[in-house]
Amino acid sequence: MKHKLLSLLRSKFVKDTLTLQASGFLTQASGFASSALLAFVLGAHGQGLFVMAVTLQALLFNFVNVGVIQATVSQVAAASTRGLEEKVAAWLAFLVKTYLFTGGLMVVVGYFALPELCERIYGDDLPAEEARDLGLWAWWLTWWILLDTPRAVAQVAFHATRRMTPLAQLDASHEFIRFFLTLGGVVITNSPAGAVLGEIASRACAAYLALNMYRNARVDGSAWLPSWRQIWVKVPGIPLRQGLRLGLRLGLLKNATTIFINVLPRLLLSGFASFAWVAYFNIAQKIMGLATIAMQGVSRNVLPALSAKRGNNDFAGFRRLYWRASLIGGVAITLALGLGLLIAKPVIARFYPSDYTEPVFECCWILAIGMVPMGFGVALDPFYILTNKMRANLTVALVGAIVTIPINVYITMLWPERGPVWGQAIYLSWALIHFLYIAQWLHKQRDAEVWS
Repeated sequence: MKHKLLSLLRSKFVKDTLTLQASGFLTQASGFASSALLAFVLGAHGQGLFVMAVTLQALLFNFVNVGVIQATVSQVAAASTRGLEEKVAAWLAFLVKTYLFTGGLMVVVGYFALPELCERIYGDDLPAEEARDLGLWAWWLTWWILLDTPRAVAQVAFHATRRMTPLAQLDASHEFIRFFLTLGGVVITNSPAGAVLGEIASRACAAYLALNMYRNARVDGSAWLPSWRQIWVKVPGIPLRQGLRLGLRLGLLKNATTIFINVLPRLLLSGFASFAWVAYFNIAQKIMGLATIAMQGVSRNVLPALSAKRGNNDFAGFRRLYWRASLIGGVAITLALGLGLLIAKPVIARFYPSDYTEPVFECCWILAIGMVPMGFGVALDPFYILTNKMRANLTVALVGAIVTIPINVYITMLWPERGPVWGQAIYLSWALIHFLYIAQWLHKQRDAEVWS
């Protein structure tokens, strides 16, 4: 038993998972500290405006970022496992071209759309100048897509080739840079605009850091990585359509998920309740996010690990790893959420203004209800990508949207302040349906040893 335990601890999967867990803890702790300090400096209304600016920008950014990043990680991981150097360079070039093209497009679209959108949505709830400022701040944030290109390439390269230590270092370093620049911007300007400018500046600093870390990773003796010059040479000739087909299909789904989890509740709260409740909800997400540290290492490590199984045509190993990751993630998140709820209220009372305690804690325990099923879904996206079951993924997600969105809107009309939070908990619980579908599919394939 002792020998098996030591062997397990020495395995690369466990080591990488623990490394990412540590990085996740630092990132979540920094986000929690940042939200607490902004609560005192900006107040609930000002903090809510800043959160909404980031949320509105995410409507554009996440559509490309989430799907393309995951699709590229899976392809680079499979190519690296088989030693296909040209394909590794081509997929990283695809990522660069996608970021530059869509980033420029979103800057232009955001300039015309976001200020006008905010004036129309919030013109009755905010002074006209403040509503337009909110749209301008959201537009400023669209510039970080272009600035973020080097960091995105380095993250994908480290993630796909299972260089988890530099990946964790890059993530943690960017978070600490963001923490200080965001708070520094607020102190200087005494406005949410300072926090927005700090967010943008942090992306520029992280890009410089990523360029240097990537160069060092190329000579660390691990899996091969192309030089920046080799990537740039391929960028002009890389066709976007083929890669975007997978990336945008996944991006459509993941962006819809982001909208339901982050954007829709904030829009409903800002429209039916107040910007203060947007801040309460955002803080509750960050506090409960501390509990999800228990699954972050597993969820980020499982995609390249499963991609390697796919690249080696090892279906039996793929199946075992999927079940192991899902069960470990589900049990860990359930235990962590229970512990988190025990300490959440004293933590809120200690680190936030007194008027935050009750509404934030109420959001916390409602969110926890939906996050338990989500814990068993740490390997959902890698499964759908690598088994070419994206159509099934979209179908299950579409049914979930049809079922949960009307419920969300109805309970928001009944309870404007708490209804959107309950709606999110219901949507998060839909991950259980995905889990049951995959369990049935794997059961049918239980005797397979290689990919058909």
